[in-house]
Amino acid sequence: MDTLSIIATLWWLSFWTALGLCIGSFLNVIIYRLPRNKSLSDPVWSACPSCRHRIHWFDNIPVLSFILLRGRCRMCGVPISTRYLVFEALMALVVLMLLDAFFVGQVRWGFSESPFGLTDRLAADWPIFVAHIILFACLLSMSAIDLEHYWVDIRFTNFATLAGFAGHILWTPRHSTSWIRPYDSTALACVMAVLGLGVAWIVFTCWPIDHDEEDEPVDEEDATATVSEAPTRRKPPPSLASPSRMAGWLALTLLVMAFTFMAIDEIEVVAMRHVGRGLFPLCFLFGLVVWESTIVRRSDQRIVDAIHEERHSARRMVLREAVYLLPAVLGAIVGVWIMHSDSGASTAVSEALHSGTRVGNLSLMRHWSPLMGLATAASGYVIAGAIGWTVRIFFTLLFGREAFGVGDIHLMAAAGCVAGWPVVALGGFLACGLALLGWVLSLPFKRTRALPMGPWLSLSFLAVVIYQDTIIKWPIIERTIAATSVLISYNSQ
Repeated sequence: MDTLSIIATLWWLSFWTALGLCIGSFLNVIIYRLPRNKSLSDPVWSACPSCRHRIHWFDNIPVLSFILLRGRCRMCGVPISTRYLVFEALMALVVLMLLDAFFVGQVRWGFSESPFGLTDRLAADWPIFVAHIILFACLLSMSAIDLEHYWVDIRFTNFATLAGFAGHILWTPRHSTSWIRPYDSTALACVMAVLGLGVAWIVFTCWPIDHDEEDEPVDEEDATATVSEAPTRRKPPPSLASPSRMAGWLALTLLVMAFTFMAIDEIEVVAMRHVGRGLFPLCFLFGLVVWESTIVRRSDQRIVDAIHEERHSARRMVLREAVYLLPAVLGAIVGVWIMHSDSGASTAVSEALHSGTRVGNLSLMRHWSPLMGLATAASGYVIAGAIGWTVRIFFTLLFGREAFGVGDIHLMAAAGCVAGWPVVALGGFLACGLALLGWVLSLPFKRTRALPMGPWLSLSFLAVVIYQDTIIKWPIIERTIAATSVLISYNSQ
Protein backbone atom coordinates (compact mmCIF):
# COMPACT_ATOMS: atom_id res chain seq x y z
CA MET A 1 0.00 0.00 0.00
CA ASP A 2 1.36 3.43 -0.94
CA THR A 3 2.01 6.27 1.50
CA LEU A 4 -1.12 8.25 0.53
CA SER A 5 -3.38 5.26 1.22
CA ILE A 6 -1.76 4.74 4.62
CA ILE A 7 -2.26 8.41 5.49
CA ALA A 8 -5.89 8.27 4.33
CA THR A 9 -6.53 5.16 6.43
CA LEU A 10 -5.04 6.68 9.58
CA TRP A 11 -6.93 9.91 8.93
CA TRP A 12 -10.32 8.19 8.68
CA LEU A 13 -9.69 6.01 11.72
CA SER A 14 -8.64 9.08 13.72
CA PHE A 15 -11.58 11.14 12.46
CA TRP A 16 -14.24 8.58 13.35
CA THR A 17 -12.60 7.88 16.71
CA ALA A 18 -12.58 11.58 17.57
CA LEU A 19 -16.17 11.95 16.40
CA GLY A 20 -17.22 8.99 18.56
CA LEU A 21 -15.49 10.51 21.59
CA CYS A 22 -17.25 13.84 21.06
CA ILE A 23 -20.64 12.14 20.65
CA GLY A 24 -19.98 10.16 23.82
CA SER A 25 -19.17 13.37 25.68
CA PHE A 26 -22.49 14.88 24.59
CA LEU A 27 -24.33 11.69 25.54
CA ASN A 28 -22.99 12.06 29.07
CA VAL A 29 -24.77 15.41 29.28
CA ILE A 30 -28.00 13.89 28.00
CA ILE A 31 -27.83 10.89 30.33
CA TYR A 32 -27.30 13.10 33.37
CA ARG A 33 -29.73 15.93 32.60
CA LEU A 34 -32.79 14.41 30.94
CA PRO A 35 -33.91 12.08 33.77
CA ARG A 36 -33.45 14.96 36.24
CA ASN A 37 -35.68 17.37 34.31
CA LYS A 38 -32.75 19.61 33.46
CA SER A 39 -32.51 21.54 30.22
CA LEU A 40 -29.89 20.56 27.67
CA SER A 41 -29.38 24.19 26.67
CA ASP A 42 -29.54 25.95 30.05
CA PRO A 43 -26.76 26.13 30.95
CA VAL A 44 -25.07 25.47 27.64
CA TRP A 45 -21.80 24.61 29.38
CA SER A 46 -20.97 21.65 31.58
CA ALA A 47 -20.66 21.97 35.35
CA CYS A 48 -19.28 19.82 38.14
CA PRO A 49 -22.15 17.89 39.84
CA SER A 50 -20.49 18.51 43.21
CA CYS A 51 -19.33 22.15 43.34
CA ARG A 52 -21.48 23.41 40.39
CA HIS A 53 -18.56 25.35 38.93
CA ARG A 54 -18.40 25.72 35.17
CA ILE A 55 -16.01 23.34 33.44
CA HIS A 56 -13.60 25.17 31.13
CA TRP A 57 -13.19 23.96 27.57
CA PHE A 58 -9.67 22.68 28.19
CA ASP A 59 -11.03 20.50 31.02
CA ASN A 60 -13.79 19.16 28.79
CA ILE A 61 -11.75 17.39 26.11
CA PRO A 62 -12.97 13.78 25.90
CA VAL A 63 -10.70 11.24 27.65
CA LEU A 64 -7.65 13.52 27.55
CA SER A 65 -8.96 15.95 30.18
CA PHE A 66 -9.93 13.05 32.46
CA ILE A 67 -6.38 11.70 32.29
CA LEU A 68 -4.70 15.10 32.77
CA LEU A 69 -6.95 15.94 35.74
CA ARG A 70 -6.29 12.46 37.18
CA GLY A 71 -10.02 11.91 37.44
CA ARG A 72 -10.71 14.84 39.79
CA CYS A 73 -12.45 18.20 39.48
CA ARG A 74 -9.98 21.05 39.12
CA MET A 75 -12.02 23.31 41.46
CA CYS A 76 -13.18 21.07 44.33
CA GLY A 77 -11.01 17.98 43.95
CA VAL A 78 -13.99 15.61 44.07
CA PRO A 79 -13.46 12.45 41.97
CA ILE A 80 -15.03 12.66 38.53
CA SER A 81 -17.39 9.80 37.81
CA THR A 82 -15.82 7.16 35.59
CA ARG A 83 -19.12 7.11 33.73
CA TYR A 84 -17.87 10.03 31.62
CA LEU A 85 -14.73 8.18 30.59
CA VAL A 86 -16.61 4.93 29.96
CA PHE A 87 -19.31 6.43 27.72
CA GLU A 88 -16.85 8.49 25.72
CA ALA A 89 -14.69 5.43 25.09
CA LEU A 90 -17.70 3.17 24.48
CA MET A 91 -19.25 5.45 21.86
CA ALA A 92 -15.93 5.73 20.02
CA LEU A 93 -15.56 1.95 20.27
CA VAL A 94 -19.03 1.38 18.82
CA VAL A 95 -18.25 3.72 15.90
CA LEU A 96 -15.06 1.79 15.17
CA MET A 97 -16.92 -1.53 15.43
CA LEU A 98 -19.41 -0.35 12.80
CA LEU A 99 -16.62 1.05 10.61
CA ASP A 100 -14.80 -2.27 10.89
CA ALA A 101 -17.81 -4.42 10.02
CA PHE A 102 -18.90 -2.25 7.09
CA PHE A 103 -15.67 -1.06 5.51
CA VAL A 104 -12.49 -2.56 7.00
CA GLY A 105 -13.34 -6.17 7.89
CA GLN A 106 -16.12 -6.06 5.25
CA VAL A 107 -18.17 -8.79 6.91
CA ARG A 108 -21.54 -7.27 5.92
CA TRP A 109 -23.13 -7.78 2.51
CA GLY A 110 -24.48 -4.84 0.57
CA PHE A 111 -21.53 -2.49 1.11
CA SER A 112 -18.92 -1.38 -1.37
CA GLU A 113 -15.94 -3.69 -1.82
CA SER A 114 -13.91 -1.09 -3.67
CA PRO A 115 -10.20 -1.97 -3.87
CA PHE A 116 -9.34 1.73 -3.88
CA GLY A 117 -9.34 2.07 -0.12
CA LEU A 118 -11.40 3.30 2.78
CA THR A 119 -12.10 6.70 1.25
CA ASP A 120 -13.86 5.25 -1.78
CA ARG A 121 -15.92 2.84 0.31
CA LEU A 122 -17.05 5.60 2.66
CA ALA A 123 -17.95 7.80 -0.30
CA ALA A 124 -20.33 5.11 -1.57
CA ASP A 125 -22.01 4.11 1.69
CA TRP A 126 -21.70 7.02 4.14
CA PRO A 127 -25.48 7.67 4.52
CA ILE A 128 -26.30 4.27 6.00
CA PHE A 129 -23.12 4.31 8.11
CA VAL A 130 -24.03 7.66 9.65
CA ALA A 131 -27.59 6.41 10.27
CA HIS A 132 -26.16 3.44 12.21
CA ILE A 133 -23.96 5.75 14.28
CA ILE A 134 -26.99 7.87 15.20
CA LEU A 135 -29.00 4.74 16.03
CA PHE A 136 -26.43 3.31 18.43
CA ALA A 137 -25.73 6.69 20.00
CA CYS A 138 -29.43 6.83 20.87
CA LEU A 139 -29.45 3.20 22.02
CA LEU A 140 -26.41 3.74 24.23
CA SER A 141 -27.94 6.73 25.99
CA MET A 142 -31.34 5.05 26.31
CA SER A 143 -29.71 1.96 27.81
CA ALA A 144 -27.94 4.00 30.49
CA ILE A 145 -31.18 5.77 31.45
CA ASP A 146 -33.17 2.53 31.36
CA LEU A 147 -30.70 0.78 33.67
CA GLU A 148 -31.02 3.57 36.21
CA HIS A 149 -34.65 4.65 35.89
CA TYR A 150 -36.52 1.94 33.88
CA TRP A 151 -37.45 4.64 31.43
CA VAL A 152 -37.09 4.83 27.64
CA ASP A 153 -37.44 8.31 26.18
CA ILE A 154 -39.06 8.01 22.74
CA ARG A 155 -37.45 11.27 21.64
CA PHE A 156 -34.32 9.18 21.11
CA THR A 157 -36.17 6.60 19.05
CA ASN A 158 -37.92 9.28 16.99
CA PHE A 159 -34.57 10.87 16.14
CA ALA A 160 -33.08 7.48 15.21
CA THR A 161 -36.13 6.73 13.06
CA LEU A 162 -35.75 10.00 11.15
CA ALA A 163 -32.07 9.17 10.64
CA GLY A 164 -33.08 5.75 9.31
CA PHE A 165 -35.51 7.17 6.76
CA ALA A 166 -33.03 9.83 5.64
CA GLY A 167 -30.16 7.35 5.43
CA HIS A 168 -32.07 4.82 3.34
CA ILE A 169 -33.56 7.46 1.05
CA LEU A 170 -30.04 8.66 0.26
CA TRP A 171 -28.54 5.15 0.02
CA THR A 172 -29.64 2.90 -2.84
CA PRO A 173 -26.40 2.10 -4.72
CA ARG A 174 -26.32 -0.80 -7.15
CA HIS A 175 -23.95 -2.81 -4.94
CA SER A 176 -26.53 -2.77 -2.10
CA THR A 177 -28.72 -5.41 -3.79
CA SER A 178 -27.80 -7.96 -1.09
CA TRP A 179 -29.24 -5.65 1.60
CA ILE A 180 -32.59 -7.13 2.60
CA ARG A 181 -35.29 -5.18 0.75
CA PRO A 182 -39.04 -5.82 0.53
CA TYR A 183 -41.20 -7.10 -2.28
CA ASP A 184 -43.09 -4.36 -4.09
CA SER A 185 -46.37 -5.36 -2.43
CA THR A 186 -44.73 -5.45 1.01
CA ALA A 187 -43.10 -2.09 0.30
CA LEU A 188 -46.40 -0.35 -0.49
CA ALA A 189 -48.16 -2.05 2.42
CA CYS A 190 -45.52 -0.83 4.87
CA VAL A 191 -45.53 2.71 3.47
CA MET A 192 -49.33 2.79 3.81
CA ALA A 193 -49.01 1.44 7.35
CA VAL A 194 -46.63 4.27 8.24
CA LEU A 195 -49.16 6.74 6.85
CA GLY A 196 -51.84 5.07 8.97
CA LEU A 197 -49.65 5.45 12.05
CA GLY A 198 -49.24 9.13 11.18
CA VAL A 199 -53.02 9.59 11.00
CA ALA A 200 -53.47 7.79 14.32
CA TRP A 201 -50.77 9.92 15.92
CA ILE A 202 -52.46 13.14 14.74
CA VAL A 203 -55.85 12.00 16.07
CA PHE A 204 -54.36 10.82 19.37
CA THR A 205 -52.42 14.06 19.82
CA CYS A 206 -55.42 16.28 19.11
CA TRP A 207 -57.89 14.23 21.15
CA PRO A 208 -58.75 15.97 24.45
CA ILE A 209 -57.73 13.61 27.24
CA ASP A 210 -57.76 14.55 30.91
CA HIS A 211 -54.96 12.88 32.80
CA ASP A 212 -52.50 13.69 35.52
CA GLU A 213 -49.00 14.13 34.21
CA GLU A 214 -46.49 11.93 35.95
CA ASP A 215 -43.21 13.37 36.99
CA GLU A 216 -40.22 12.10 35.11
CA PRO A 217 -37.49 10.35 37.09
CA VAL A 218 -35.44 12.67 39.24
CA ASP A 219 -32.20 11.86 40.96
CA GLU A 220 -32.79 11.33 44.67
CA GLU A 221 -29.91 13.44 45.85
CA ASP A 222 -30.57 16.26 43.39
CA ALA A 223 -34.17 16.36 44.57
CA THR A 224 -33.15 17.10 48.15
CA ALA A 225 -29.87 18.99 47.82
CA THR A 226 -29.89 22.73 47.28
CA VAL A 227 -27.33 24.86 45.53
CA SER A 228 -26.10 26.21 48.85
CA GLU A 229 -25.54 22.65 50.07
CA ALA A 230 -23.71 21.60 46.90
CA PRO A 231 -20.22 22.93 47.74
CA THR A 232 -20.17 20.96 51.00
CA ARG A 233 -20.70 17.60 49.31
CA ARG A 234 -17.44 15.74 48.93
CA LYS A 235 -18.56 12.84 46.75
CA PRO A 236 -20.53 12.52 43.50
CA PRO A 237 -24.24 11.63 43.50
CA PRO A 238 -25.00 7.90 43.95
CA SER A 239 -26.07 7.53 40.34
CA LEU A 240 -22.57 8.56 39.22
CA ALA A 241 -20.71 6.18 41.51
CA SER A 242 -20.47 3.47 38.87
CA PRO A 243 -18.94 2.00 36.80
CA SER A 244 -15.57 1.52 38.46
CA ARG A 245 -12.28 3.00 37.29
CA MET A 246 -11.28 -0.47 36.11
CA ALA A 247 -14.17 -0.43 33.62
CA GLY A 248 -13.06 2.97 32.33
CA TRP A 249 -9.48 1.92 31.69
CA LEU A 250 -10.61 -1.36 30.14
CA ALA A 251 -12.94 0.49 27.75
CA LEU A 252 -10.09 2.81 26.80
CA THR A 253 -7.75 -0.17 26.27
CA LEU A 254 -10.28 -1.86 23.98
CA LEU A 255 -10.61 1.37 22.01
CA VAL A 256 -6.86 1.61 21.46
CA MET A 257 -6.70 -2.07 20.49
CA ALA A 258 -9.55 -1.72 18.00
CA PHE A 259 -7.89 1.30 16.40
CA THR A 260 -4.56 -0.50 16.14
CA PHE A 261 -5.89 -3.78 14.77
CA MET A 262 -8.08 -2.01 12.20
CA ALA A 263 -5.12 0.06 11.02
CA ILE A 264 -2.96 -3.04 10.68
CA ASP A 265 -5.67 -4.88 8.77
CA GLU A 266 -6.51 -2.02 6.39
CA ILE A 267 -2.88 -1.15 5.70
CA GLU A 268 -2.33 -4.88 5.01
CA VAL A 269 0.63 -5.25 7.32
CA VAL A 270 -0.77 -8.54 8.65
CA ALA A 271 -3.91 -10.39 7.55
CA MET A 272 -6.22 -10.43 10.58
CA ARG A 273 -9.61 -12.05 11.18
CA HIS A 274 -12.50 -9.80 12.10
CA VAL A 275 -14.22 -12.16 14.59
CA GLY A 276 -12.16 -11.26 17.65
CA ARG A 277 -12.19 -7.53 16.98
CA GLY A 278 -15.95 -7.48 17.37
CA LEU A 279 -16.33 -10.23 19.95
CA PHE A 280 -14.17 -8.82 22.74
CA PRO A 281 -15.95 -5.43 22.90
CA LEU A 282 -19.33 -7.20 22.89
CA CYS A 283 -18.22 -9.37 25.83
CA PHE A 284 -17.09 -6.25 27.67
CA LEU A 285 -20.46 -4.58 27.04
CA PHE A 286 -22.26 -7.67 28.33
CA GLY A 287 -20.17 -7.64 31.51
CA LEU A 288 -20.78 -3.91 31.96
CA VAL A 289 -24.56 -4.31 31.70
CA VAL A 290 -24.49 -7.21 34.17
CA TRP A 291 -22.40 -5.15 36.59
CA GLU A 292 -24.76 -2.20 36.38
CA SER A 293 -27.70 -4.56 36.89
CA THR A 294 -26.31 -5.66 40.27
CA ILE A 295 -26.62 -2.15 41.74
CA VAL A 296 -29.64 -1.77 44.03
CA ARG A 297 -31.65 1.35 43.16
CA ARG A 298 -34.90 2.85 44.44
CA SER A 299 -36.33 2.62 40.94
CA ASP A 300 -36.21 -1.21 41.17
CA GLN A 301 -39.05 -1.32 43.65
CA ARG A 302 -40.91 1.64 42.12
CA ILE A 303 -41.25 -0.06 38.74
CA VAL A 304 -42.42 -3.31 40.37
CA ASP A 305 -45.03 -1.39 42.36
CA ALA A 306 -46.20 0.47 39.25
CA ILE A 307 -46.65 -2.77 37.29
CA HIS A 308 -48.50 -4.33 40.23
CA GLU A 309 -50.86 -1.36 40.57
CA GLU A 310 -51.69 -1.41 36.85
CA ARG A 311 -52.34 -5.15 36.66
CA HIS A 312 -56.14 -4.75 36.80
CA SER A 313 -56.21 -2.38 33.83
CA ALA A 314 -53.38 -3.97 31.79
CA ARG A 315 -55.64 -5.90 29.42
CA ARG A 316 -57.88 -2.89 28.77
CA MET A 317 -54.77 -0.80 28.16
CA VAL A 318 -53.36 -3.04 25.41
CA LEU A 319 -56.80 -3.40 23.79
CA ARG A 320 -56.95 0.41 23.53
CA GLU A 321 -53.48 0.33 22.02
CA ALA A 322 -54.67 -2.25 19.49
CA VAL A 323 -57.41 0.17 18.43
CA TYR A 324 -54.75 2.85 18.03
CA LEU A 325 -52.92 0.52 15.61
CA LEU A 326 -56.00 -0.14 13.45
CA PRO A 327 -55.29 2.69 10.94
CA ALA A 328 -51.87 1.16 10.29
CA VAL A 329 -53.38 -2.29 9.78
CA LEU A 330 -56.02 -0.88 7.43
CA GLY A 331 -53.37 1.05 5.53
CA ALA A 332 -51.33 -2.13 5.05
CA ILE A 333 -54.42 -3.99 3.81
CA VAL A 334 -55.15 -1.23 1.30
CA GLY A 335 -51.57 -1.36 0.08
CA VAL A 336 -51.71 -5.12 -0.49
CA TRP A 337 -55.09 -4.77 -2.24
CA ILE A 338 -53.70 -2.13 -4.61
CA MET A 339 -50.71 -4.29 -5.55
CA HIS A 340 -52.91 -7.34 -6.23
CA SER A 341 -55.68 -5.55 -8.11
CA ASP A 342 -56.10 -5.77 -11.87
CA SER A 343 -55.71 -2.01 -12.34
CA GLY A 344 -52.56 -0.37 -13.58
CA ALA A 345 -51.81 1.00 -10.12
CA SER A 346 -49.56 -1.93 -9.19
CA THR A 347 -47.47 -1.46 -12.33
CA ALA A 348 -47.16 2.26 -11.68
CA VAL A 349 -46.07 1.63 -8.08
CA SER A 350 -43.44 -0.90 -9.16
CA GLU A 351 -42.06 1.45 -11.79
CA ALA A 352 -41.91 4.30 -9.27
CA LEU A 353 -40.12 2.15 -6.69
CA HIS A 354 -37.39 1.09 -9.10
CA SER A 355 -36.99 4.27 -11.10
CA GLY A 356 -33.79 6.24 -10.65
CA THR A 357 -33.63 9.97 -10.03
CA ARG A 358 -31.68 12.08 -12.48
CA VAL A 359 -31.00 15.76 -13.01
CA GLY A 360 -30.37 16.09 -16.71
CA ASN A 361 -27.77 13.47 -17.60
CA LEU A 362 -26.35 13.32 -14.06
CA SER A 363 -27.16 10.37 -11.81
CA LEU A 364 -27.37 11.36 -8.16
CA MET A 365 -26.01 9.30 -5.27
CA ARG A 366 -24.82 6.46 -7.53
CA HIS A 367 -28.03 4.87 -8.88
CA TRP A 368 -30.34 6.76 -6.56
CA SER A 369 -33.86 5.26 -6.15
CA PRO A 370 -35.26 7.29 -3.24
CA LEU A 371 -38.68 5.61 -3.20
CA MET A 372 -37.10 2.17 -2.81
CA GLY A 373 -34.97 3.56 0.01
CA LEU A 374 -38.09 4.99 1.64
CA ALA A 375 -39.86 1.64 1.30
CA THR A 376 -36.86 -0.21 2.77
CA ALA A 377 -36.88 2.01 5.86
CA ALA A 378 -40.67 1.79 6.17
CA SER A 379 -40.66 -2.01 5.93
CA GLY A 380 -38.00 -2.27 8.62
CA TYR A 381 -39.89 0.13 10.87
CA VAL A 382 -43.29 -1.52 10.45
CA ILE A 383 -42.19 -5.17 10.65
CA ALA A 384 -39.92 -4.57 13.65
CA GLY A 385 -42.62 -2.57 15.40
CA ALA A 386 -45.20 -5.26 14.61
CA ILE A 387 -42.98 -7.85 16.31
CA GLY A 388 -42.84 -5.73 19.45
CA TRP A 389 -46.55 -4.92 19.52
CA THR A 390 -47.45 -8.58 18.99
CA VAL A 391 -45.32 -9.62 21.95
CA ARG A 392 -46.75 -6.85 24.14
CA ILE A 393 -50.42 -7.42 23.31
CA PHE A 394 -50.31 -11.23 23.34
CA PHE A 395 -48.41 -11.72 26.59
CA THR A 396 -50.21 -8.90 28.40
CA LEU A 397 -53.56 -10.47 27.54
CA LEU A 398 -52.18 -13.87 28.55
CA PHE A 399 -50.68 -12.91 31.93
CA GLY A 400 -52.86 -9.96 32.86
CA ARG A 401 -49.98 -7.54 33.50
CA GLU A 402 -47.76 -5.40 31.32
CA ALA A 403 -45.38 -7.79 29.57
CA PHE A 404 -43.34 -5.45 27.36
CA GLY A 405 -42.75 -1.73 27.52
CA VAL A 406 -43.98 0.66 24.83
CA GLY A 407 -40.60 2.37 24.89
CA ASP A 408 -38.93 -0.93 24.00
CA ILE A 409 -41.26 -1.28 21.02
CA HIS A 410 -40.28 2.17 19.79
CA LEU A 411 -36.66 1.11 20.26
CA MET A 412 -37.22 -2.00 18.12
CA ALA A 413 -39.01 -0.02 15.40
CA ALA A 414 -36.19 2.53 15.22
CA ALA A 415 -33.60 -0.24 14.98
CA GLY A 416 -35.61 -1.90 12.22
CA CYS A 417 -35.87 1.37 10.33
CA VAL A 418 -32.08 1.79 10.29
CA ALA A 419 -30.63 -1.72 10.38
CA GLY A 420 -33.51 -3.74 8.90
CA TRP A 421 -36.17 -6.01 10.38
CA PRO A 422 -33.92 -9.15 10.40
CA VAL A 423 -31.65 -7.41 12.93
CA VAL A 424 -34.65 -6.92 15.22
CA ALA A 425 -36.01 -10.43 14.68
CA LEU A 426 -32.66 -12.11 15.39
CA GLY A 427 -31.74 -9.58 18.07
CA GLY A 428 -35.01 -10.11 19.91
CA PHE A 429 -34.28 -13.80 20.45
CA LEU A 430 -30.69 -13.04 21.41
CA ALA A 431 -31.82 -10.34 23.86
CA CYS A 432 -34.08 -12.80 25.69
CA GLY A 433 -31.17 -15.20 26.16
CA LEU A 434 -28.73 -12.49 27.24
CA ALA A 435 -31.25 -10.93 29.63
CA LEU A 436 -31.96 -14.29 31.25
CA LEU A 437 -28.23 -15.01 31.62
CA GLY A 438 -27.59 -11.52 32.99
CA TRP A 439 -30.44 -11.87 35.48
CA VAL A 440 -29.05 -15.19 36.74
CA LEU A 441 -25.56 -13.70 37.14
CA SER A 442 -26.93 -10.71 39.08
CA LEU A 443 -29.07 -12.78 41.46
CA PRO A 444 -26.38 -13.11 44.17
CA PHE A 445 -26.21 -9.30 44.38
CA LYS A 446 -29.76 -8.12 43.72
CA ARG A 447 -33.16 -9.78 43.58
CA THR A 448 -35.82 -7.96 41.62
CA ARG A 449 -38.73 -8.97 39.44
CA ALA A 450 -38.21 -6.03 37.07
CA LEU A 451 -35.79 -6.28 34.19
CA PRO A 452 -34.91 -3.32 31.93
CA MET A 453 -34.88 -4.70 28.39
CA GLY A 454 -33.43 -1.62 26.68
CA PRO A 455 -29.76 -2.46 27.37
CA TRP A 456 -30.16 -6.10 26.32
CA LEU A 457 -31.99 -5.18 23.13
CA SER A 458 -29.33 -2.58 22.29
CA LEU A 459 -26.48 -5.02 22.90
CA SER A 460 -28.19 -7.72 20.84
CA PHE A 461 -28.88 -5.37 17.94
CA LEU A 462 -25.23 -4.30 17.90
CA ALA A 463 -24.09 -7.93 17.87
CA VAL A 464 -26.47 -8.82 15.03
CA VAL A 465 -25.57 -5.74 12.98
CA ILE A 466 -21.92 -6.81 13.10
CA TYR A 467 -22.40 -10.56 12.65
CA GLN A 468 -25.69 -10.72 10.75
CA ASP A 469 -24.29 -12.32 7.61
CA THR A 470 -22.51 -14.96 9.70
CA ILE A 471 -25.60 -15.70 11.79
CA ILE A 472 -27.94 -16.17 8.82
CA LYS A 473 -25.66 -18.92 7.49
CA TRP A 474 -26.55 -21.12 10.49
CA PRO A 475 -28.77 -24.01 9.26
CA ILE A 476 -31.71 -23.22 11.55
CA ILE A 477 -31.68 -19.56 10.50
CA GLU A 478 -31.44 -20.49 6.82
CA ARG A 479 -34.51 -22.72 7.14
CA THR A 480 -36.44 -19.96 8.91
CA ILE A 481 -35.57 -17.43 6.22
CA ALA A 482 -36.61 -19.88 3.51
CA ALA A 483 -39.95 -20.44 5.28
CA THR A 484 -40.72 -16.70 5.46
CA SER A 485 -39.46 -15.78 1.99
CA VAL A 486 -43.00 -16.09 0.64
CA LEU A 487 -43.86 -12.73 2.26
CA ILE A 488 -40.56 -10.90 2.44
CA SER A 489 -37.49 -11.39 0.30
CA TYR A 490 -34.02 -9.95 -0.22
CA ASN A 491 -34.87 -8.19 -3.46
CA SER A 492 -37.97 -6.62 -4.93
CA GLN A 493 -39.93 -8.48 -7.59
